[in-house]
Amino acid sequence: MYSQMFGMMASLKDTSTNIIFNRSHLGESVYAPLYRGYNGDYVFDIEKKFLHEVKDQVYLITLVNDPETILSRDDGKSFYVDAEGVKAECDGFIRAHRTSKIKNKLLLSVGTMGPEEVSNIIVDFLNDAQIVYNDQQQTLDLV
Repeated sequence: MYSQMFGMMASLKDTSTNIIFNRSHLGESVYAPLYRGYNGDYVFDIEKKFLHEVKDQVYLITLVNDPETILSRDDGKSFYVDAEGVKAECDGFIRAHRTSKIKNKLLLSVGTMGPEEVSNIIVDFLNDAQIVYNDQQQTLDLV
């Protein structure tokens, strides 16, 4: 599935087409060891295999929050059962985000921000990330 995901990205020749993968391969890296009993970091090998084809066209945006805020919004359908489980997931997404070799990355702790503020930060990041200086990694880390 993750090979197909990156394959879809690589096959897009029309750069005006946008595809959004919610949690995509980062979720496998986080949830596999926590809930399925195996290491999910194999997804970074898949990422590496395809990144040379899509490196400037892929943007990784990871939104995180503190465990207390997440628990206060819980609908009872989540895998975790307590603040420790939520913290493990949050820490896992931060680790996975930082492990990813995707060049254009935004790690944003949304806290109590409203949707409009989060959206504005993301739009600004996407506009700024399109400027590449000497092929350097453009990373904005707001955690």
